[in-house]
Amino acid sequence: MIQVVLKGHKNIYDTRELTKLFVSEVEVLEDIADLSGEENFVISQLEKDALGNHQALAQGNIHGHTANYQVPVESPEEGLTPRERALAYDKYQREALRSTLFMVLRELTGKKPVWGIFTGIRPVKIVQNMLEASKNYQEIFEELTKEKYLKEEKAQLLIDIAKKERDLIYPLEQRAVNIYISIPFCPSRCYYCSFPSNDLHRKDREVQEYLTNLHKELEASIKILNQKNIKVNTLYVGGGTPSILNRQQFEDLFTLLKELQGYSRLQEITVEAGRPDTFSVEVLQCLKDQGVGRISLNPQTMNQETLVAIGRKHSPEEIHRAYEMIQKVGFDSVNMDLIVGLPGETAASLDHTLKEIEKLQPENLTVHTLAVKTNSYFKEHPELLTLGEEGVLSMLKKVEAFTEDQDYTPYYMYRQKNMLGNFENVGYSKRGKESLYNMKIMSEKETILGFGAGAVSKVVNLETDEVQRVPNIKGLGHYMDRIDEALEKKKEILERF
Repeated sequence: MIQVVLKGHKNIYDTRELTKLFVSEVEVLEDIADLSGEENFVISQLEKDALGNHQALAQGNIHGHTANYQVPVESPEEGLTPRERALAYDKYQREALRSTLFMVLRELTGKKPVWGIFTGIRPVKIVQNMLEASKNYQEIFEELTKEKYLKEEKAQLLIDIAKKERDLIYPLEQRAVNIYISIPFCPSRCYYCSFPSNDLHRKDREVQEYLTNLHKELEASIKILNQKNIKVNTLYVGGGTPSILNRQQFEDLFTLLKELQGYSRLQEITVEAGRPDTFSVEVLQCLKDQGVGRISLNPQTMNQETLVAIGRKHSPEEIHRAYEMIQKVGFDSVNMDLIVGLPGETAASLDHTLKEIEKLQPENLTVHTLAVKTNSYFKEHPELLTLGEEGVLSMLKKVEAFTEDQDYTPYYMYRQKNMLGNFENVGYSKRGKESLYNMKIMSEKETILGFGAGAVSKVVNLETDEVQRVPNIKGLGHYMDRIDEALEKKKEILERF
């Protein structure tokens, strides 16, 4: 346990998240005057010097080792409005506080986090904002490595992905949206999962009732989208495991979606099938007939003992059979998800998984580092997670070598809280097979409309770079009981266009 005391500021969230990169337990306190009885502490302070200029400083003591660091707070540029000046001051103060805290903790612990002071989940967005501020790639690389303290390979990863985004999803469109549809049902709940999914065997009678309400929400919004001539770029059906729906349910859903003006011109339609034990040629053919071009098949691992350990009810052989069905029907692109750091997995386990993936050659490969989510089984049983930071790092390096050898390149990435080793999730793609939806949702540069229980809409204002998060009701029963509330939220969003 380490205590971090704030003086002259209340930057609690940033302080806690940054400190957790170095120690597992942290307590953030405000303005504690006497720390004489404490052995392990850091003080994070914002103060004015003799000339009235703000400076950030940090000092600390851990196990008898002391360190201190301070930097001046940058001043906002001239010509800003009072509101812009206040926002700039707040930003520069937070950056200076993070920098001093990071340097002191790094010296006291000896740890060097590969993502430097970054704690957010969308670091590529930071690079895009730098580009929009007219910085070149070399300037960005130097700022990331020297001022944000990223490892060089992580800084280069961000720049490479930012370049991909510039090529594939720019120029940005203010009057365009992307649609996400939530099907929150699964055959069983995986032990790493905290998504609002529902065990199909307990909820199967509610599936049709849920779809009826989902159709209401979609129908009302489609009418407004058409009336206001708002362009829809991509469509993503996720979950849960959408492939639990039968052919008729999919046909009914897509009959409604085809009422969208320009449906035939959508840039991309994805269905996240996920579990191989839910696949059938009949359903896959139905999806292909509706214009679906991209399918996800998410094994997470190709090792039987691990599949059992994470609560999956299928085998590696079923994964191969499902992939054969996909190939038989024929889709433009197939994504497969893997998770690095699952309980009991070793370097040999990962080698086996990668050899099996090599046989299949999916167009997309999304590699997640295990995140220990708050409401997951693994959060309640941390003793199952024995792979340390170095073990996770060595596995991720294996993945990087594999993807390079197999001609995959990274095209989007994001991070999550409580990831093993504080690493990242990376989407890899064969050339020309990148998922536009994945890039758009992670870049937060184009509006996403989320439909269904637990779905989140993100409304983007390109002029201010502001993103408003508008969540739907999470619980299945609550969503259906309060469907009118969901309809009103969508109406309010779309009236702004």
